[in-house]
Amino acid sequence: MAPIAPPSIVNVLLEARAGGELAMLLPQWPMLRLMAPKGAGRVIVLPGFLADDRWTWLLRQFLRDLGYQVEPWSLGVNRGPLMDYVTAISSRLEQDAAAGVENASLVGWSRGGLIAREVARDVPHLVRSVVTLGSPVRGGHTGTRIGPWVVSTSGVSS
Repeated sequence: MAPIAPPSIVNVLLEARAGGELAMLLPQWPMLRLMAPKGAGRVIVLPGFLADDRWTWLLRQFLRDLGYQVEPWSLGVNRGPLMDYVTAISSRLEQDAAAGVENASLVGWSRGGLIAREVARDVPHLVRSVVTLGSPVRGGHTGTRIGPWVVSTSGVSS
């Protein structure tokens, strides 16, 4: 299989529209809450690279509004070695299970989605489901324009 190339510069520049999309989302919030199916159960939201729980606040609030029991990841800025976070989340789920806490669904944004998938592989019996948002599912760090920066910032070799 041929390696996956990073996105074109045009597609990278299109990321700048995120602020405008957020501005369009806010007036639609009440309708979205009414239209989205209600949920139940425990959800842990994992942020993307160089983000922390502040960046996932709006998503966590939306899930809470739908009826989920939502938790932040509480591990600070997502910039360290990926497997350190996998170990930390897996250990958290194991401790919770020992205390009788229900299994969690993991919602991961970008690099948080990669972590969520690895946690599900590590402790599948403790993960109800995995939802990834904008996560690179193929290609790893070579399939993104910031891949070399992610590798160097995370303190791992490629």
